[in-house]
Amino acid sequence: MNPKSTFLRCAGIAVLGAAATLATTPVAAADDARPATRGHEVCRGVTVDKTAPVISKASVLVKAPVATLWRLHTDIDAWSGWIPEITPASKNTPGPLRPGSTFTWSPQNMTVTSTVTAVSPQVCTAWAAPVNGIDGVHLFTFKPVRGGVLVTTEESWAGAPVEADVPGSQASLDAGLRDWVNRIRDTAEARTNCPRPATALTD
Repeated sequence: MNPKSTFLRCAGIAVLGAAATLATTPVAAADDARPATRGHEVCRGVTVDKTAPVISKASVLVKAPVATLWRLHTDIDAWSGWIPEITPASKNTPGPLRPGSTFTWSPQNMTVTSTVTAVSPQVCTAWAAPVNGIDGVHLFTFKPVRGGVLVTTEESWAGAPVEADVPGSQASLDAGLRDWVNRIRDTAEARTNCPRPATALTD
């Protein structure tokens, strides 16, 4: 593949013969898309619990097609291949992720059964993740920007265990979300032979 084709593909642009077409999601300037300046993430009207004592967000620019990122994100049964710290993980509901789908996974040595609450293909997901007295709400968004795709994950934690140790819970969630977006970036870019951009951004 010639350098120009590689650049277009890595920037999230599909290359078809000599012509290139932009991804279906509108492309925005990276500065306009930074989640740290735009409040909470939204997926079909679903957001994190804005009143939760712990809310964390991490973003990273990925130089890979959004379709590659979406496959990595939604193929839950294959998460062990690139982020084993949250596995075993498996879908309980067959077919593509959709509202009402459930899956079981194992973050921080806990077994969590999450229910998908919103999905927009190649754009965003949201799910509820209750475990051990913690009510979690977790969103992922995928936004084509200049130079690639901005991947953002945001999660809120509420409940007695969180309130008992807010600083510890915040640090744990911050670290987990940073690791997650960095892993999806590294995996997507390795699979598409794209160069590595800057590290993850967090609020």
